[in-house]
Amino acid sequence: MKQKTPATLHIEWTPGWVRVLNMETGAITEGTSIGQLDAALNGQRNVLVGLGRNLIFLKTLRLPKVRPEDLHRILDVQLSQLFPLPADQLTFDFMQTTDIDAEGCLTLVAAVRSEHLKQLLAELKKANISPERILPIALAAPAVANRLRLSRAVVAERGTGGLSLDVVDNGILRLSRVVSDSSDIVVEAQRTMSAARADGAPIVAEDDAGLPGATSAHVSTLRLLGDTPPINFVLAEDREREFKHHVAGRTRLAILMIVSALLLVTLVWNDRADAFNKVQGVNRTWTNTFEKLKVKQKAQADEAARLFAIKTNLDTAFKPAQPLSDISAVISDCLPVNAWLTGLSVERGKSLQIRGTAKTSGDVASFVEKLGANGRFRDVKLVFANAADIGTTPIVQFNLTADAVGNLPMPVPPKRVVKTAAHATATQTGAT
Repeated sequence: MKQKTPATLHIEWTPGWVRVLNMETGAITEGTSIGQLDAALNGQRNVLVGLGRNLIFLKTLRLPKVRPEDLHRILDVQLSQLFPLPADQLTFDFMQTTDIDAEGCLTLVAAVRSEHLKQLLAELKKANISPERILPIALAAPAVANRLRLSRAVVAERGTGGLSLDVVDNGILRLSRVVSDSSDIVVEAQRTMSAARADGAPIVAEDDAGLPGATSAHVSTLRLLGDTPPINFVLAEDREREFKHHVAGRTRLAILMIVSALLLVTLVWNDRADAFNKVQGVNRTWTNTFEKLKVKQKAQADEAARLFAIKTNLDTAFKPAQPLSDISAVISDCLPVNAWLTGLSVERGKSLQIRGTAKTSGDVASFVEKLGANGRFRDVKLVFANAADIGTTPIVQFNLTADAVGNLPMPVPPKRVVKTAAHATATQTGAT
C-alpha cells in the first residue's frame, strides 16, 4: 500500500485567531483568519487543521466493541446525553482504544459545534484548501508525552486564550481545559489533575510555561498534529453525501461487472454452441439407455422386495423373538407360592399350554392376573379350573393358554370341505 505523504502545513484554528506552522521550514505565522495567511500558505494544499481546545467537547466512556458504522449510530442517539448541547447542533467523531474490560471498550468521543465547523470550512474553501483532516489539537498531547516516554502526564501549553492543560493517562487524552493567565497557574494545574484523577502526574510543557517543576518537551502539540489518532470531523450532510457517492460508485462498478459478465457469457456461449449440441446428442443416447436400465432396476427391486417379505415371514416363524428357555423361566417366576406346575407345552408357532395345581382358586386367579400383566405374553386365558382332593387336602387343578409376544402362532389352515357324490347331485338338482 502506498504511504500517504505527511502534511506540510499544520493549522491551529479558533474563530478570530489562526496559527500556521510550516513543517518544512519551522516558520510559525499567526493571523485572525486563514484568508490573511495566503503568504504563509504559499499554495500548499497538504494541510492538517487542529481545532482550539475551547471549541471542543471531550468524553471518555465504555462502549461495546462493534463496527464503526454501528457505533456511530449508537453515539448519534446518545450524543445529547454526553454533551450539554442538542445532538443536531454538534458534529462528532470517536476512536476506540485497546483498553477493553467487562464493561466494554474505552472510547474517546470528541465533538464540536457544527456552526464553528461550517465557519472553518468556509474559510478553507475561500483559500482553496481541502484539508486532510480536521481534529482537536488536544489529541496531540499523548504524542508530546510519548516524546518523553511518559504514558501519564499533564501537557501544558501557552496560547492566546491562556494556558491549556491536557491530561494524558495510559496514553489516552482524558481531559482538556484552558485556564486564564490571570488565575493561579499552579492551583489550576492541581485542580485539573484532581478532576482527571491524575494527582502526582508529571507536568510536561514546550517550555517551562511558568509551572514549577515542569519538564520541557521542546515540541508543541501543533507540530505533532500528524501523530494523532484517526479522528476527523465531517458534517452530517457531507458524510451522507460521501456515503451516497460511495454507494453510487459501487453501483456503477457492479453494473460494469454485470455487463462484462454478460458479454463474457455470450462469447463463451457462441464458442461452445457446437460442442454443446454434440454433447446433447450423446446425452440423449445415454438417457435412453438409462431409462431402460431404470425399468430393469425397478423389476429387480420389486423381486427383491417380494423375496425380502418371504424371508421376513420365515424369520418370524423360525427365529422367535423369545427363546423357549426364557418363556419357561418367566412363567415359573409368575407362579404363586401355593401353586406349582404339572405340565408346560411350549411349541414353536403354537400357543402355550400351562397346567398346574394350586391350593386355592385365589392362587389360580393371582397366577392368571400376574401372567396377563406381564408384557411378554398376550391372550392369557383360563381354560378350566377343577376342584379336587389329594388325600384330605382340597386342591384346584387348572389349565391356561397364552401366546408369547413376538412368537406368532402359525395360521390355522382352513378346513377342507369334501364333497360327496350325493351332495354334488343334490347341489346340481337344486341349481336346476
